[in-house]
Amino acid sequence: MRFCFLLLLLGIGLMACETAEKTEVAAKPVTAGKVEDAKPMALMMRAIYDQSRNMRTELEAGKNLDSSLYRFMEFHKLEPTDSTVLVEVFYQHNDKFREAYENLLRSSNKPAYNAMLTACVNCHADFCPGPIKRINKLRFEES
Repeated sequence: MRFCFLLLLLGIGLMACETAEKTEVAAKPVTAGKVEDAKPMALMMRAIYDQSRNMRTELEAGKNLDSSLYRFMEFHKLEPTDSTVLVEVFYQHNDKFREAYENLLRSSNKPAYNAMLTACVNCHADFCPGPIKRINKLRFEES
């Protein structure tokens, strides 16, 4: 009887370990590339995306955005994944994004937020189109 009980405990223990390993693997986010392989500009773009999600949440709640919490991230000064993007058009897109970003912080409204996202998409249409779908999912429905 003790032997059966010990076998049962051992079996449960092994199943629990196996389940924990599967859960740990499933919990890791799936990304297009390894984060540790990403260049500084790509990492900051991901931070800008996260910040944009937070801004959206605040705007949905009817809050004004606090410019001290949402400082402009100077991604354009960092090393990109592909250095050929560092051309005049890229910097023009950056200027338009900065302008839309500053307008959003002044006005704290949904149309200004969508305009900021449009500036992101316009640049990504010319350089690195991969994240456009994710960016567009952040938009507010136009009324």
